[in-house]
Amino acid sequence: TEGFPLQINHLKEYNSLICKFTISFKSSTLTKTSHYSGYQEKLYNEVKRLKDDLGLGYRRISYVLYQKGYRGIRKNSILRHNYIYSIYKKGKIRKKRINRKFKTIVKDIMIYESR
Repeated sequence: TEGFPLQINHLKEYNSLICKFTISFKSSTLTKTSHYSGYQEKLYNEVKRLKDDLGLGYRRISYVLYQKGYRGIRKNSILRHNYIYSIYKKGKIRKKRINRKFKTIVKDIMIYESR
């Protein structure tokens, strides 16, 4: 009742009140957010873990992934350090874009009485 001019004791006079308002919001998750294949998602998560958690460089990550049997998506080639850098960089940009937060706006609040 803080934002409304009506006092609590005056509400007893009405059978019902109608509240009309406009709400505006934006979201980055209204469309499909998973354009990565399962393998691409797994590969990005592994690169991110090796880079962020273990602090490995891109050349070392390339070697570790080669030992684990990971290969390129399109050509089935060895994942070189520049490709690892690209996976990491573009994956972070993608996560940031998907996880954006937007402000919700409520405006034009109108209260009508119905007796």
